[in-house]
Amino acid sequence: MNPRLSGPDSIADHFGALAELRDAGLIRHLGVSNIRPEHLAQAQSIAPVVCVQNSYGLGHRPQQDRLLRACGEQGVAFVPYFAIAGAGRESGLGGAEHGEVLAIARARQATPAQVRLGWALQRGPHVLVIPGTGDLDHLADNIAAGTLRLAPDDLARLEAIHQGGQ
Repeated sequence: MNPRLSGPDSIADHFGALAELRDAGLIRHLGVSNIRPEHLAQAQSIAPVVCVQNSYGLGHRPQQDRLLRACGEQGVAFVPYFAIAGAGRESGLGGAEHGEVLAIARARQATPAQVRLGWALQRGPHVLVIPGTGDLDHLADNIAAGTLRLAPDDLARLEAIHQGGQ
């Protein structure tokens, strides 16, 4: 298990303290990060959660799909980071891009990063990705990914990658 997601069994004490600050008018909205699905239920029993920020992307942490769906069902924004990185690439060391991602990018006249971001955004209307941006061109590419609409066949091919963890 990833150490970032293997924290305490309960977040009730920490989240309760934040809820007290919200009740005092010092915080407007509450979110949680690096949680497991049971943590969302714990937090929601204390105060409304507006967002969950976890590491997630194409082929990276497919076990997070259950949490992503739970967020959507509860009207909670799911805010993945490492959405471009993918499995084995979050370290920043790069790695070869999956051939299916490259093929879809060519067919859609997009970059592989745009395909990865577009896939994440199409996981649900409650998904808001956090892509890294190093310069204005990169920012423009990331914004353009928001308009990329992948076809059902593209999504099926990408889902196979996601579940395979590649």
